[in-house]
Amino acid sequence: MIHSFTTYFTRNIFFLFLLVTFNEVALGQCPNAPLSDDRGVFSINNIDTDPVNSDGDNNPIAVNNIPLKVCPQQTLTLKDLVSGGQSRSFEITQNATVLSTSNAIAVPSTSNSITTTAPATPGIYFIKSFGSNNGTGYYACQVIQVVDLEKPKYTVKMCDVAGTSQKEVTIVLLDEPSNKLIDSYTYSVTPLGSVPRGTTRSGINSYPYSIPLTISSGFQSYDLEISGTNKVGGCVKSDSRTLTTVSTPLPPLLGEIILGSTTNASEVTLNTFATADIEHKIWMRDPAVQSTYNTSGTPALTYTPTATAFAIKNLTVPDPTKQYCFKVNAFDVCNEKTVESTNEICTTPLRGDTKQGGNTIIWSVAQGNLLGNTFRSYDVFKVDASGTESLVKNITSIGSNLYDDTDVICGEEYTYKVVTNYQFKSISNLLKLKNTSVPPTPLGKLGSTVIGGQSIRITSLEKEGNDLPTFTAFNYYRANSINGNYTKVHSGTSAFWDDTSVNPSAQQYCFYMTWTGGCGESQPSSKICPIFAQMQGSSLIWSPESSFTDPITEYKVFRVNPSTGLPINTSGSGLPYTSTRNSLNLSTLNIPEAEGQTIYLAIEGYPTSYPPTTLSNYIEYQRPSLALSAQAFTPNGDGLNDTFYIQGRFIKATKMSIFDRWGNLISFIENTNYQSNSQLGWDGTSSNGNKVPAGSYVFQIQVEDLSGNIITKEGSIVVVY
Repeated sequence: MIHSFTTYFTRNIFFLFLLVTFNEVALGQCPNAPLSDDRGVFSINNIDTDPVNSDGDNNPIAVNNIPLKVCPQQTLTLKDLVSGGQSRSFEITQNATVLSTSNAIAVPSTSNSITTTAPATPGIYFIKSFGSNNGTGYYACQVIQVVDLEKPKYTVKMCDVAGTSQKEVTIVLLDEPSNKLIDSYTYSVTPLGSVPRGTTRSGINSYPYSIPLTISSGFQSYDLEISGTNKVGGCVKSDSRTLTTVSTPLPPLLGEIILGSTTNASEVTLNTFATADIEHKIWMRDPAVQSTYNTSGTPALTYTPTATAFAIKNLTVPDPTKQYCFKVNAFDVCNEKTVESTNEICTTPLRGDTKQGGNTIIWSVAQGNLLGNTFRSYDVFKVDASGTESLVKNITSIGSNLYDDTDVICGEEYTYKVVTNYQFKSISNLLKLKNTSVPPTPLGKLGSTVIGGQSIRITSLEKEGNDLPTFTAFNYYRANSINGNYTKVHSGTSAFWDDTSVNPSAQQYCFYMTWTGGCGESQPSSKICPIFAQMQGSSLIWSPESSFTDPITEYKVFRVNPSTGLPINTSGSGLPYTSTRNSLNLSTLNIPEAEGQTIYLAIEGYPTSYPPTTLSNYIEYQRPSLALSAQAFTPNGDGLNDTFYIQGRFIKATKMSIFDRWGNLISFIENTNYQSNSQLGWDGTSSNGNKVPAGSYVFQIQVEDLSGNIITKEGSIVVVY
């Protein structure tokens, strides 16, 4: 070499770094100083008895090149142990050269040490020490590894030693990557609440590593403390727990099982009874292909309960549409044997489909040979939107795993659940089905009435459009009789419709309704016919068919004002008249003559579902006029019975012709205003003004009533003097 390391260090000649060859700077290996100037010595964290010497001389297994583990930003005390050293400095760098950099920290001349911190980022670094002694430079190096230490990973058990009061504690340090970063362990097992007395174990090169301890104390509970640290100290990760003697586990028990959750169809919720602080394993099998459990494989779930009780455990199945069975084992760690569960239980996968006429659901048949669980029955439930369940079928035959639900409405969604009853329940997944192939159900109750005597209103009494799934329209059909040919006359979204194209007083009309939705048109509703009233002679009769889906049990006949539709009450007239029949003889009524010849009547029907009621068309009833005549009269001028005239009611005008016995017209009297001069008649004189002789004469009378009806009456009248 043409230059020495001393020359570089004292004169700071930069180009000497070229003397460090690539072979001297292997990754993770201290760079080797040129010549023999690597006589530096330093300690880390005051461990002066095990200092860092030199730089390892390119030997990959030299102590210098075996990384010391430190934690991120751990405090480090670096002490230069070269006697009489001068111009001392340290640096921690990833720069794999001998050269000092601007990051080097000078050691105060009054001291031989500095305090610094390890890098924050995990990785390989070099701690380099530089100095000179009597003009000769020296250098030393140590590889460090910045690591995130974790708490020791371990298992522990404390078992009674048979026949003694001793207890055996076994700590097993697990084969985990984080454990391999720990240089030494300190552990202690002391009676609960006592001061820990630590024992250190280091130099562990193979995992898992078992640490057995024997305790002669008679205490039942102990404190375990275990920590891991690095060789240079200052980085400690600890864990502690309370130890109690491991019990012999009770045989595990499987309770209720539920398939599926609101977020995961493959999730299984299993209620298990287990012993506290004992490792348990849940095993799963597919009964279609496995008759036993493969306990040498991977369990579905491994857990250690904290209490001896039933507890909910969640796991997943590979395919939620397939049936799986489960059992659970506990491991008796002290006796090193497996304790089997006393029973097993299987899931109940539920599937289904829609079809014309209903929904079909099918579930997996229960297993008939389960350990500790005997099949009892299936319960089929419907679940409404609020979560309320209704039992629709109980099935006791194990092979009957199908249910047809015909009580469905097109477009509505139904939720189903099946429970397989063993000693414990196996609850299926929730199955939702929406049937769009079932014809919509007919509308419920309907009603009809005549409006104002001129139109007919048809009403869906129970269902509005928003009460019907996938609703689009109501359809109205009409016929001329209840068994006639019905034709669609209107469609719309309103639950009632006024048919103004009919004449309710001319004939009977009947109706039914349907509704249309996403599943098509519903079946027809019940047929209804508004009350049709008409005169038959002197009797008022009306149609017997109901105006409602429910039958009409009572009718009321009343007078009505046709202009306002309001009832007219006439005391003593016999109206309103209430009857369960569908006719009324109007001649039995006693309506004053002053009320007029023409009156209007209507009928109100009362169904069993009253209210509402229904009205008929208006009936125009013309009371018959009356024309009476005397058989004899005395036209002698005495003021008594001197005139032969017509007596009656509702008369507008009269025409009277008198004939002698030979048929000759002898007198004609016309009264054009009977209402103001009702006694205008024949006074016994002939057309020549002379009184006729006593005797019998023939008369012919024509009467016009107030309604324009013409009545003709013939007879004989005797003239007496």
